[in-house]
Amino acid sequence: MKHTPARRKLSKLPDLTRKKLEMYSLAAAAAGMSIAAMSPAAQAEVVFTPAHQKIFDRGVILDLNHDGLADFEILQREFFADGAGVIIYSHAGNRAFGAASRANFLSMLPVGYTVGPNSSRFQRGSTSSNDPIPHKFLYYCEANSGGRSCTGAWDNGTNGSYVGFKFYIDGEVHYGWARLAVTVQQPNNPKSVYLTGYAYETVANKPIVTGRTSGAAETSVRESGSSPNDKRTPATLGRLAAGASNVADKTIR
Repeated sequence: MKHTPARRKLSKLPDLTRKKLEMYSLAAAAAGMSIAAMSPAAQAEVVFTPAHQKIFDRGVILDLNHDGLADFEILQREFFADGAGVIIYSHAGNRAFGAASRANFLSMLPVGYTVGPNSSRFQRGSTSSNDPIPHKFLYYCEANSGGRSCTGAWDNGTNGSYVGFKFYIDGEVHYGWARLAVTVQQPNNPKSVYLTGYAYETVANKPIVTGRTSGAAETSVRESGSSPNDKRTPATLGRLAAGASNVADKTIR
C-alpha cells in the first residue's frame, strides 16, 4: 500500500520578519543604484569656460582643466618680412586636430562634431630650431610677386568654429575644444581672431562634442598607444555595442 505524503501548509512569516526582509531588499537595491551612480559614465562631465579674448602677438594661454599648466597657446606670429599667421602651440605632448592631408594646418570643425581618438588627425605639427614646440596654423599669409596670398581652413573667417584638442591629465588622454571667431577685413590680409570659449571632458578617453557645454559626452573609447602611462580599460557590453559609431567620420578640412 502506497503512502501518500501529506501536503505541507504554507506558513506566513511573522510581520516583523517580513518587514525586515523588505527593508533589506530596499537597502540592497539602493546600494546597487549607488554603485551604478558612481560609475565613470555617470560621473562624466563637460567643463566649459566662457571667454572673449582677442588673439594678439603676446598670445593666449589655454589651460583647459585649470590645473595651472599650459596645455596650448594661441599666438599671432610674423615670419620675417613676408609672412604672418595665427598658430596654436601644443605643450607637453598634447595635440591639436589637423586635417590628415595638411599636417601643419588646423581643421575648422563645425558645431556637433565628435572629437575623439583619431591618430591621423592628431598629428604633431611643425617644429624648427626657432620654434621647438610643435605648432599648427589656423591660416598663413605670405607676400609674393602678385601681392599676398593666404592659406588654411580658417582663412575665409567664421562667426564661431572649433579647434579639437587631445591633451593629458596625469598621464591619461582627455579631449576638448576651443571656439574661435575669425573676422576678415580684407582678403589675403591678417585677420582678427577671438577666443570665445573652451571646454574639456573630465573622463579620460571619452570623446567630446563641439559646442556641448555640459552633461555627458559620447561613450569612452581608449586610444591605443597614446600615453606611456597607458592602462588598459576592460571591455564592457556598452562599449562593444557602441562600436565604431562612437567616432564621427566626417570630411573636415
